[in-house]
Amino acid sequence: MSTRMFLRAATRAAKGPRAQIGSILRQQAMVCNVRAFSAMPVVAAKHAGGKVSKKEKRTQISPRDELVSILNDELSFEDSQAKEEEPTSGLVEILDAHGFELIELPDVDNVTLKKTTEDGTEILVKFVPSDVNSYTGESAYGEEEFSEEFENEKELEEESEMEEDFNEGYLPTKIYITKPGKGTVVIDANSEPENLAIEQVTFFKDSAIALSDDALAEQTRKSIYWGPPFQNLDHRLQDAYYTYLESVGLDGEIGEFICSYSKVKENHLYRKSLEDVKKFFES
Repeated sequence: MSTRMFLRAATRAAKGPRAQIGSILRQQAMVCNVRAFSAMPVVAAKHAGGKVSKKEKRTQISPRDELVSILNDELSFEDSQAKEEEPTSGLVEILDAHGFELIELPDVDNVTLKKTTEDGTEILVKFVPSDVNSYTGESAYGEEEFSEEFENEKELEEESEMEEDFNEGYLPTKIYITKPGKGTVVIDANSEPENLAIEQVTFFKDSAIALSDDALAEQTRKSIYWGPPFQNLDHRLQDAYYTYLESVGLDGEIGEFICSYSKVKENHLYRKSLEDVKKFFES
């Protein structure tokens, strides 16, 4: 009996003897009790006093053990992926050929490339490997739409190559060019496969303000004129900046190194993080 039906019946019964109203109320209570009992889950019935079979006991796993198991699966997958990665020897050759030194700590998500030119100019290139996760593209097409949109096999191959290039993404990169006692030029760039794209060029008279990571320096940098977007500069000036960077070893190959090495480094950091979390929950 629905609530609406019950209300209608009660209204009609109100015109009759009071005993009829009491009878209707008792009937409704019985219906509600039956519904409540029939809706009780089997699990709830077990908790109410039922027994759990030995088979069910064996298949039960605690949330912690399940988490550890999945972490272990993820580690196994990452390890298998790491074995398929290309060797980093080629990346080392790029650095050597361009005269840069790699500065990093094993478990720190920051990498610096350092070089000092013949005239004493110090060049630092800094990037964050985990940024590779934020700047990875995805195909604009779903799998079904992709198949329907490109039926020709040649077009599919070309689109696949374009997608692979797009998925490489790019990484924000900071270039610091310092002349002792004369200040620092900071170049905001994006490292891309086989390319290093300049975004902005800013001069700091005080090198300490440009290079320091403390809060005061950060606050001071916010008030400094950063200059217009690089794309707004005269094309001859843009070309001159790129020519200078190439002359000190900052070219498309360095962009390739930064992208490729970031993937290797980020994978290492992720596996290390998985191992640490797994050990924590196992202890």
